[in-house]
Amino acid sequence: MTKIYIAQDEFNSDEEYILFENIQKVSKLYIGPSEYDDYDNETRQFLYDFICKQALFPVYLTFEPYNDLTEEIKNTFQKECIPYSLRCESTKKKSFPVFNAIINDAHTLKLILDETFWIASTNQFYAFSFSDHIRYKLAIKKGIFGGEKPYMLPCFNMKDTTTIIKLWHDGQGFHLYTNDPRYSTIEKLTNHLPNGTIIENKE
Repeated sequence: MTKIYIAQDEFNSDEEYILFENIQKVSKLYIGPSEYDDYDNETRQFLYDFICKQALFPVYLTFEPYNDLTEEIKNTFQKECIPYSLRCESTKKKSFPVFNAIINDAHTLKLILDETFWIASTNQFYAFSFSDHIRYKLAIKKGIFGGEKPYMLPCFNMKDTTTIIKLWHDGQGFHLYTNDPRYSTIEKLTNHLPNGTIIENKE
């Protein structure tokens, strides 16, 4: 039995390091393992089970690996015939690679999680979406020390019904951003969790 913690979080677009267009009806929920031991593997398994339960393939994975990993990831995707695109995003002081992979079935989802989930665990951007409406935009945000600085951030268009699953710090659970009525509240979301899920500390 998978035990998770689930909570409705306040959505404040000014504080997110992820951008949204057409955000009028976006809800934000956090889902994570209720126990700390082995939380990253627990998150990875629950994420797999959750996405498969929705049966909404294809799903799309966007992530920002370290620069020296791009060739290795490209070789893996090409070997497994996984459709993907790779581009470079940059500000004046920083450039970084961005992969977007198309996942058409549960087998491919498991393979990608096995190969790349550790990147999310190192706090690199890593997000699944149920629609392919993402681009990067320049935004001014507060940095770690309080000063404002430019960032190239992923931007999802929420005009149509869609859901974004963004991994949280250290791979410990994920945030679900959605305008889909099926997931908009904890009560509704519970109807779409994998069989056998136990919710603890429900808020």
